[in-house]
Amino acid sequence: MSAATSRHAFDFNHGDWIVTNRRLKVRGGGSTDWDVFEARQRSDLRLDGMCSLDEIVFAEQGFKGMTFRLYSPERDEWTIWWITDRDGVLQPPVMGRFEGTRGTFCGQDMDGDRPVQVVFDWQTADAEAPRWSQAFSYDGGKSWETNWIMEFRRP
Repeated sequence: MSAATSRHAFDFNHGDWIVTNRRLKVRGGGSTDWDVFEARQRSDLRLDGMCSLDEIVFAEQGFKGMTFRLYSPERDEWTIWWITDRDGVLQPPVMGRFEGTRGTFCGQDMDGDRPVQVVFDWQTADAEAPRWSQAFSYDGGKSWETNWIMEFRRP
């Protein structure tokens, strides 16, 4: 992707979405038991596509979240932060870029008291039905557990 294309990598995400979520009930233990629930998301672009913001409402779960994405032309890289109204804490970022219709964003975080490597994976081959997933590694990247999947559709 060129820098001009990369700058607009999240253009597909603007507007309103209904999001079907599948989230592991227990992370880091080999669980296959998923919670399935819907959410509503509104996304917007700023700074000519350099900044992507969204707010998602998880009505059934009783919380809201916000994603803040910022593109660095110098690094040709996106940095993504997550925050919820549960604690108001800006979570450690993940960083990466799109190659074609797949975006991979990596970082470090904590899952409770356990350090984890984190990967966000965006698949946008169908821009009207993108898919996002999150995976954690508890062993330094030797193995990965996908613990949250979001499938998007327009209302």
